[in-house]
Amino acid sequence: MRIKILKSIGSVISLSSYRKIISFLKHYVLGLFKKMDENNTFFAGAGISFSLLLGMIPFLLLLFSVLGNIFDQSVIESQVNNFIDQTIPYAAYANYVKRMISSRLPEVIEYKTLAGYIGVIGLLFTSTWIFSSIRTILNHIYHVKIQKGYLYGLIRDVLMVILLVFIITIFTFIVPALNIIYELTKNYDFVQSYTQSSLWNILVYTVSLVLMFGLFFALYYLIPYEQLGKKVAAISALWTTLLWEIARSVFGYYVNNILSTNPLYGAFVLIIAILLWLFYSACLFIVGAEIGQLYRERQINKIIRAGGDT
Repeated sequence: MRIKILKSIGSVISLSSYRKIISFLKHYVLGLFKKMDENNTFFAGAGISFSLLLGMIPFLLLLFSVLGNIFDQSVIESQVNNFIDQTIPYAAYANYVKRMISSRLPEVIEYKTLAGYIGVIGLLFTSTWIFSSIRTILNHIYHVKIQKGYLYGLIRDVLMVILLVFIITIFTFIVPALNIIYELTKNYDFVQSYTQSSLWNILVYTVSLVLMFGLFFALYYLIPYEQLGKKVAAISALWTTLLWEIARSVFGYYVNNILSTNPLYGAFVLIIAILLWLFYSACLFIVGAEIGQLYRERQINKIIRAGGDT
C-alpha cells in the first residue's frame, strides 16, 4: 500500500521533493506543537498579558505626555483612534474605548508634564516586569545562555521603553504625512482616481502592517541578550504579524457572535474582551518566537550536515 502511494506521488512530484516537503512539515508543524508544550506557551502568555496590563496606564501617560508636546490634540486623538481600531477587533467596544479615552485626553494633555512624571515613575517599576518577563521567555525559547546583572537589565528595560515611545512617535507621523501628501496632490486626476478606489485603503492597510511588523521585529531583535540575527527576528515578526491579523478577524467574530450574546457576561463584555485579546496577543507573540527558533534550528542542522559531508 505504501509503495502504491509513493508511486502515485512520484508521478506528480519527485520522491526527493516529497521527502523535503514531509521533512519541512514535520519540522515546523509538529515542531511547533512540541515547542508550545515545552515552553508552556499559554502559561507564559498569561504572564506577559498580566505584565502588559500593569504597565499599560503609566506607559500611556508617558506616551501622551511626549506626543502632547509634539502634536495637537486632534492629531493625537486621530492616531489613538486608529490604534484602537487596529488592536480591538470589534467596532462597538472599540468605539466605547475611543469615547472613554477622548473624554480624558484633554485633561492628560493639559497636565502633560505631571502625566509624564507619573508615567516615568510608574514605568521604572512596571517596565522591569514587562520586559523582564518577555526577555526571560524569549531567552528560554531561543536557548540564550547569557546572563546579565539586575542593574544592567533595569537600564536596558528603561532604554527599551524610551525606544518604544520613540518608535510609536515616529509611527504617529506616518498617517499625517500620508494625509499631507494627499492634500497637496488631490487635485490631480490620477490621485483622485487612486484615492477613490480601493487601492488607497489597501495602501493604508499595508502601511499599518509594515509598521506592526517593524515593532515586532524591534522586540524580537533587541530584547534577547544574544544577537540572534536579523533573519530570525524578521521571520518571527512576519509570522506574528500574519497570525495577529488572522486572530483579529477570528476574535472579532467570536466577540460579535458569541461573547456579546451571552447574558452571563453582560456589562463585563468589554473587560473580558480586552483581557482575552491581551492574552491571545501575548500567546501569538510567543508562537512567533517559537517559529523563528524552529527556523534557526533548521539552519543550524543544515550547517552541521554540510560540515559532516565535507
